[in-house]
Amino acid sequence: MKSKKLLLVTWLVCGYGFLRTGYAQKGRFMFDIEETDKKTLIRSPASYSIAEEALYQIPYHNSKKKQIYFKEKNTTLVLNMGLAKDEVFHSPIMLGVKINTPDGEAVSVPVKSLSKSYTSYTIKDSASAEIVAMGISSDNVNDYRYRVIENDSIVIVPWSKIPLQKNYGALKPYGFAGKYRSPGKQLLVEVQNIKNYSIRDGILFDWRSNFKPVLTQITISLETNKPYGEAFNLSNVKANRGYAKKFDAGGIIPADFSFPVDSVSMIRFDFARHETVPYIVSVVHYRDKDVDDTQAGYYILDNHFDLDSKYFKEPGSYEIRIQSTFSGKEDQLIHIPFEVKPPPLGQKKVSIKQLIPYTVAALLGVATVFYVYRRQSRARLQRTERDKEMVGLKLRSIRAQLNPHFMFNALTSIQNLINKNNISGANYYLSKFAGLTRQVLDGANEEMISLEDELRILDDYLQMEQLRFNFKYLITADETLDAANIEIPTMLLQPFVENAIKHGIATLGNEGEIKITISQEHKDLLLSVTDNGVGFDHDDKSDGYGIKLSLDRVALLNENYPGQSITLHIAAQKPGTRVNIRLSNWIS
Repeated sequence: MKSKKLLLVTWLVCGYGFLRTGYAQKGRFMFDIEETDKKTLIRSPASYSIAEEALYQIPYHNSKKKQIYFKEKNTTLVLNMGLAKDEVFHSPIMLGVKINTPDGEAVSVPVKSLSKSYTSYTIKDSASAEIVAMGISSDNVNDYRYRVIENDSIVIVPWSKIPLQKNYGALKPYGFAGKYRSPGKQLLVEVQNIKNYSIRDGILFDWRSNFKPVLTQITISLETNKPYGEAFNLSNVKANRGYAKKFDAGGIIPADFSFPVDSVSMIRFDFARHETVPYIVSVVHYRDKDVDDTQAGYYILDNHFDLDSKYFKEPGSYEIRIQSTFSGKEDQLIHIPFEVKPPPLGQKKVSIKQLIPYTVAALLGVATVFYVYRRQSRARLQRTERDKEMVGLKLRSIRAQLNPHFMFNALTSIQNLINKNNISGANYYLSKFAGLTRQVLDGANEEMISLEDELRILDDYLQMEQLRFNFKYLITADETLDAANIEIPTMLLQPFVENAIKHGIATLGNEGEIKITISQEHKDLLLSVTDNGVGFDHDDKSDGYGIKLSLDRVALLNENYPGQSITLHIAAQKPGTRVNIRLSNWIS
């Protein structure tokens, strides 16, 4: 009895093993797992191999149970089986694959499916394959469905419920996704959880025997000074600069490919779909006495490969070889010979030592020119800053004269009301004047003010003067204008409004009328002040003090903001006077 027990333990332990290669073995189930290196803590994909009659070793349904119990009469055998602590199954579905073939070999390659990675197996025509789902049991079988698709186009089995079976030494029923054999075709078997689509896995079987790469295009990128370079399809004889004129029957692979040295920066090869067949790209350089064979790319699963010019920097004869990792037979290879031509005879090569003196002299010359240019630029910039500062001082000086002028005129109006014994009017005028004075003083140091605030100051001022002269006024602005975010020179309109009152409508009483209009024309801001008074002719002698200051201020503003000029036009009308101000390029 002891010898039988020892034989059982030995057989179980020998059946427990791991494979890290991409090959299935005869009589074994392969499972995808992920393992973590104990030292580096780096997680990487791996394979877990188990004998076909030892499915009892699988920790069912991805549980953490690591022991299996066997009872024989009054004796209990305990074996520590399953995955190690640093290993987990790739998916909770726990798909396992067994390849039924005389030699048992099948090449395994990962295949991307959206956010998941499926496993593919390239199998010989004579082989069949079985799929088990150890993560599916009688407890959760209703949560899963599977389907089978042939050649990525024909649905062989639509989404269906997965049957259960209990074979290969299994202790409990498990999901069985079928047994398949389709020579010359591809089959995709997918399993998914209908309640949680993120739980899904699949296996792709490939029974094809022809692994020769299929090129769909060859693109040449040139060495140029252009930011994005220059490229062309080599098959386009009209645009390929004469690099190739003869091609194979498919019109893709050239027979007379050649180009000058240092003219090509990269050669791109586009392939037809080959997600289960990795490729190898090699570059062979035929020298006088020997041959250099350099591997430029290995395990290529992308639909293209870029061959850098570092593999053909020297003139000479070359050959590009493209083959699958599965077969090195001649009929499974692509050969692309090409010639890298030497530079023209008239093109003399200069050594680095010869170039050094000229390079140093050129750098010194450039440095000297740059120093002189920078020094002159700084001097011009300093002069410009001084001029701008002088203009700013003059503007502030004019602003300083405008404010007292405004204050003097306002106090004169208040005195006039008091002399007329209009105490209530004078008090109202004083309250308005106090608020207006505060607004003016708050912006005394600001050259610019928002259009909204400027119109508010004008409205307060007109209310004050309206109390004295009993005229009518109207302020209108385009609704499309963002008055709160458009800035204009502070108190730009006030002197012209004051002039319209005192020299235009002061004697008209309630017949007097003043209109202030704000509008937009493209990027220009248009301001106008119109009155129906007696009118006046604009000249240097007849202009009032406020008008003269405003004209000087406009001239200085044009000097300080050359890209945003201000034009002023004063015209007599019948009746009245119209003042038009245009602020060019003022609205972005």
